[in-house]
Order: sequence, then structure tokens, then C-alpha cells
Amino acid sequence: MDGKSAKKSRRETFRRGYFALAVIILMFAVLVGRLADLQLVNYEEYRNKALAQYTTEIKIAAKRGTIYDRNGRAMALSMTVETVFISPAKIKDTAQAALIARGLSEILDVDYQSIIEKTTKSKSQYQVIKKNVEEDVANEVRQFILDNGLSQQINLEESSKRYYPFSNLACHCIGFVGADNQGLLGLEAEYNEELSGVDGRVIKALDGNRDELPFKYESYNEAQDGYNLVTTFDHTIQSVLEKYLKKAYDDNLPESRVAGIVMDVNTGEIYASGVYPDFDLNDPYTLTSYFNEDYEVALKDNLSAEDASKLKSSLLYQMWNNKIVSELYEPGSTFKIVTAAMALEEGLYSINDSFNCTGEIVVLGQEINCHKTSGHGLQSFAETLQNSCNPAFVSFGLKVGAEVFMEYFEQFGFTSRTNVDLPGEADTYYYVTSGTQFKDVELAVYSFGQTFKITAIQQLRAVSTVANGGYLVVPHYAKALTDNEGNVVKTFEYETDRQVVSSEVSDQITKILLGGINTGSTKNAAVAGYSIAAKTGTSQKRDMEDGHYVSSCVAFAPAEDPQVAILVIVDDPTGQDFYGGLVAAPVVSSVLTEVLPYLQIPRNDDGTLDSVTIADYRKMSVDTVKKTLENMKLQCEIVGDGDTVTEQMPRFGSTLTEGGKVILYTGESTGNTVTVPDLIGYSPTAATSKLESKGLNILVAGSYSTSIDGTPVAVSQSVEPGTEVPEGTVVEVEFRYYENIDG
Repeated sequence: MDGKSAKKSRRETFRRGYFALAVIILMFAVLVGRLADLQLVNYEEYRNKALAQYTTEIKIAAKRGTIYDRNGRAMALSMTVETVFISPAKIKDTAQAALIARGLSEILDVDYQSIIEKTTKSKSQYQVIKKNVEEDVANEVRQFILDNGLSQQINLEESSKRYYPFSNLACHCIGFVGADNQGLLGLEAEYNEELSGVDGRVIKALDGNRDELPFKYESYNEAQDGYNLVTTFDHTIQSVLEKYLKKAYDDNLPESRVAGIVMDVNTGEIYASGVYPDFDLNDPYTLTSYFNEDYEVALKDNLSAEDASKLKSSLLYQMWNNKIVSELYEPGSTFKIVTAAMALEEGLYSINDSFNCTGEIVVLGQEINCHKTSGHGLQSFAETLQNSCNPAFVSFGLKVGAEVFMEYFEQFGFTSRTNVDLPGEADTYYYVTSGTQFKDVELAVYSFGQTFKITAIQQLRAVSTVANGGYLVVPHYAKALTDNEGNVVKTFEYETDRQVVSSEVSDQITKILLGGINTGSTKNAAVAGYSIAAKTGTSQKRDMEDGHYVSSCVAFAPAEDPQVAILVIVDDPTGQDFYGGLVAAPVVSSVLTEVLPYLQIPRNDDGTLDSVTIADYRKMSVDTVKKTLENMKLQCEIVGDGDTVTEQMPRFGSTLTEGGKVILYTGESTGNTVTVPDLIGYSPTAATSKLESKGLNILVAGSYSTSIDGTPVAVSQSVEPGTEVPEGTVVEVEFRYYENIDG
């Protein structure tokens, strides 16, 4: 090869070398770029994909905290249950899939075909077959696994299920959880974060066959259980309140339910709050009869499946709706407490001032009538509140003036939410939010509680402000959070330092209300042995046609040292009566009759007819029992010549009014039977005489006190007239005042 050819060959070799080098450099650059993408740019994504290939993660559910009442009684708790799941990646063939589907379908009552579909997801390690499986059923699944060698294909993991021991009790306030164990309503939702805790997890390494590697490759993060919530609820008071709310519903059949709240006036702690009709917290998606009736009627109209589903959802939300915080109403005459407090606090009136009611008052050409169309005539300031005189309160409001009135309206908490610790609190409907004017006519009707709407919790807070010396409290249900060892980890604090009216005005209003219960429309809120300050309200529902009312009564006790406030609302009663003094006030009386002694609040014994509960006197000597009964102010009749009591009537545990008779039998005879008379419409004295003449005892119930003006009449009796009962049987008779009850 000559020199020229060699030189050309070398150049060709260099060109090829440079090209090869360029290709190598390019490939290296691509490789570096790919490595950079894998290890730097998308590191997290590819790392997670790699982990997913050789690890499996099992969640360890945190146990949801318990909700307690103030005395440590569990009102919502979590029960241990299990979730059954399968690992389709471990299923060998269709025959094994069919075996699994058939067995689990029978044990768990789950559709066979739905299980088959899940077995076909061959890359999955986790397909849930059923949650919330109880222990006995879970054990059947375990036996099925053992019998068929399916330990890698079927698994169980521990979880929890929410359980409410008292079903319906305080359902609207306690609330419930969803399928994911997260709070959906009430306190369960409000304190969901605190109650939920933090789930733990187990991460296990897998080999190429998706089998678990030894324990040393396992990572375990322990679950952190949720905190327990200690509430202000008192189970006993809640039970008493709901018992009488149900009775109020049954007696009056209101179109829009009944509601009630019992609260500590000094702290804002809510002892009890309820709405009826209620629902079962353990079965919250089943419509109760009250709501299901509307659903069944609608279904008869051949609704489409979609419309039926929408209707049911709407009715469920209505059923769950907490009337106490989420619904608005016109407070009516119960608001006159607030207007009276304004007028006195501003020094515009004194309790010695008087007002002449002619039956109406005209404001800018608008005639506003008094419920007593003939007028109350000349009355003192105190009597205007006791008589619930609309024209008087129109005058008070106009003299206070729109600007000052609205300042107090705000200070009493009516323009903002109470911040009660429940979700869904509604905003006040008044001239600012409704876009209406607020001039003399509007001010006039606001003064006696009409044309604006507030929540029940707002009204009770305002009345409690008057009761406690003028301080605005924050209504609340939460007291503290505790851990599983009972240690307090947080105490909830609430401000009560805003004074709206003076203690002097508070005392004056209290004395006025106390005096009114002896003479006015609040007689039926009376409680024998206690001084009760009360005000009734009967507000017309102005956004509906005539004949629809909200009947209410608010009260606090004892008047000399207020401790407890209560508000009862009967929304649109359809029975014979609709005045708050006839419909809501008796509920207040019944609740406080049981609650005040339970809270160990001393009686003053004014106008009291004591009731006593008798013990089991059988096998005791006649002389001993006779002395015991005399000390209890009970009469005693002995039947037989023996020295030892063999039987008694009334039975032990019975309660009767003092002065009643206990019959002691000393032989085989157990006495005669007598016919229970009809007592409806009788006075207490006449009803007692009628029963005594038959050899029967009476237990006086309802609104009766010897210190109250007027005579109540019997409205119900515990044993139907004409019933044959043993001599000495106790008949409970409920009395109610009808005289001057027009508010």
C-alpha cells in the first residue's frame, strides 16, 4: 500500500472511531439521563412502584374514642369487629375461586357473583368482602379457612364498629358515623378529629412469589386510639326530658316536631337536649314511622327510582336535622323578657310605672292588637309582662328606640351564632339578613317577638343571661378529653365575662316572672315545692296561612338562686289546644318536677303536696308498719287479725300523695276489687274525694300548687275509667290550669 492509500485508511479509521465514540457518548448520556430520571427527577414515583412490588401494607384501624355523659356513662362506644378480605393474587385457579365465593357467600350473606368478580382481580392482594363482621361470624370464617387450607387466600383484620347503647337517646346531638367510621352528625362530627385517632399499619416484605419474607423484614407502626369525649349530658335528665317530649308529641300531634333543652344558667353546660320524633343511632338510614309515612304516600304516586331515592334522602336529612340549632322560629312572647330587660336597664321605666291597655295600639296607621281584645286596663310594669300585653311592649320598644334596641339585640346574642359545639347552627333571620327595613312598625312587632327568627339555643341563652345576673354564656356539650387510662388531656374552657344587663335588672325580671306563675298564663309551668320563673309564648307562623302556631315555654329555677333553665317548643300543634301555656308549659312542669330533686336542689315547700313511695312491708309486724306509715303522713287500714303483714296494697314501690291509705293484710284475704271512676274535669279536691270513696289512692301530677290562684282540672288519669282494680290501687291524675291561659 502506498503512502497515499495508508493515509486515507487512517483517516477513515479515525472517522469511524469518532463516530463510534460519539455513539458511545450519546448512549452514555441517554443512560445517565435515564438514571437521573429514575434516581433524581422521579425518584419517589419509581421508589413507590418498587416498594409496591415487594411489600404489602395492612392498615391497623385506630379505635374511636368513647363519648361519655358527665357521670361516666358511655353514650357512644366502639366495638371490636373484623373485616374479611381476599387476596386474588394467591388464588390458584377457578375451582378455588368458586370454593371461596361459595363459602364466604353462605357465611357472610354476601352475593356469590360479587365475590367471584373480586377473585378475578389477579394482581390484587386486598379485596374486601365484608366489613363489621361480628366475632361469632368471624370465627365461622376462620374455621372455613382451616378446613380448606385457604390461609393465604382469605384473611381477617381487626377493625371497630360504632355502637350506641341507648339507641335513640340524644340522637340529634350525639350524631353517628359513616361506613369509614368518620363522624357525620352531631358531636361525632364536631369532634371527629379528636375521637378518630391515627390508624397504624404493618408493612411486610414479599418475595418473587408474593410470599411473606421472614419477620425481620416487617415494619410496624402502632395505631393511636382516639381520645374519649366527656360531655355535659346527664343521662338521667336526658331520659326525663325525652320522656315528656314524646308525651307532648302524642298529646298535641304537632306538624313540625317538638324540642327541648335543659341548661345550667351559670356555665352554659347543656344537661339535656332532644327532638321528637327521633331516630335510632344504630340504624340511622332507616326512616322512622313519622317520616316513612310521607315516603310511603309518595311511592303510591308511581315515583321513578331516581325520584324515590331523592325523596328518601331528603326525608333522612329532615329526620337528622337538629331542631335546636338548625331550625329557626319566632320566639313570640318569650322574647318579652328581653324587651323588658332593655327598658329597665336603660332606665326608661321602673317596676312602679303603669300602662293602660285598651286592647290595641296603632303605629303609623298599623293596628296591633292585644290577645285580650277588651284590653287589660291599667296595669303595672310587672303586670304587663305577667299578662303578656302586646300594646305595652310595643310602647316599651318604641321608647327604647331602634338603634338601642338593636344594640341589645346584638348583646343578647341574637345577631350571631352561639358557637355551640354542634355542626349546622343556623343564622338569625332578621332585617339585616332578610333585606327588609327596620322602622317603627318593624320595631313594634320585634318588641313582642314576632317577624324575626332565631334558634332555640339562642333564646335559651338570652333567658339564661337574665337568670344568672346578666352574663352571656356559651352553650356547650364538651367538658374534657381523656385518654384510655382516664387521664384528662384537655379541658374545654368557655368565656362568660360579657355582662349584658345588671344584676339588679336580672333580679327584677326574675321576681316579675315568679309572680306571674301564680296569676298568669304560666301557671301550668309551676312545680310544687319550688319557685319557678317562667314565660310562655304562642307565636303565629306568619309565613304560613292562619291557624299555625309555635307554642313554647321558657323557665328557670329556683327563682331565688337560678341554676337550671329549660325551653320547650311544640311546633304547630294540631290538638285541641295551641297556647304555649296549655301545650308547652305542662312539659316544663313535668320535666322540672323530676329534674330539680334529682339535682338535689332544696325545696321551699310552698304549696307542696308531697308524694311518698312505700316500701315492702310484707313479713314485718303490723305495729311497726303502722308507725312507719303514720310518720309518712299516710293512713293505714288493717285487714285480718294477725300480727304480721302478709300482703299490702298499694304494692311496694308505688308512689302516692300524702294523706293516702295503705291497706295491710294479715291473713289470706287480699281484699276486694273496685271500679275506677272517670275523673276528667274534676278539681284535685273532688278527684281525691271521688277516689277515696272507692277505696283508691291518688297521685297528684301536673301543674298543681296550693299557692297558685285558681283551680286546675284533671286532664288525664293513669287507669282508664271503668277498670276493675284492687282496693288501694294508686291512680295518677294529671291536672292543668285553664283559667286566664291565653298565651
